[in-house]
Amino acid sequence: MPIQLAALTTRNTPSPQQVERERADERKRIEKEKLAITTRHHILATILQRVSAPLKKADLLTVAHYLIGHLSYSQVPALAKRHKVEAKKDSASAQELLAKQVTAYDESALSKLLLEISLPDSAYQRSTASRDDVLMHAGKRYRVDAERLQKAVAKEFAEKREKKTKAKAKPKARKTSA
Repeated sequence: MPIQLAALTTRNTPSPQQVERERADERKRIEKEKLAITTRHHILATILQRVSAPLKKADLLTVAHYLIGHLSYSQVPALAKRHKVEAKKDSASAQELLAKQVTAYDESALSKLLLEISLPDSAYQRSTASRDDVLMHAGKRYRVDAERLQKAVAKEFAEKREKKTKAKAKPKARKTSA
């Protein structure tokens, strides 16, 4: 029996030449991958060197389509609604319709869209640390008076509340004629 066991182990273990061939093949494969990745990094670096200061429409569209494709499930309906895109049951998804619609946008509209995609998380989830609040930083860059807007919204809410209380009080004060 010991002879059979020795014969089995030699059949399952590869020869040193075979191991060396496999290692060489693996090294070639890894080298090929490194070459491809490094080439792509150089292509990216060259592209980035050639990008002009205000992005052209094609560049903005590239970024917009990428971002639209990577929106979270909860962000798509809100963005689609703001851009008046409605997905019907038998049509494409709201994401696809939105991506199709933005191809007609000019550079200005695409720039606004990119900011719009970047800011909703900050707009809907108030940041606890003001230095990390992306929305407020963008507001300062665009000279938005956040305090004045906050007061205007508070006033609007108070007016709506007042209208509701008056509307509720009116039906009770009505006299019935018999």
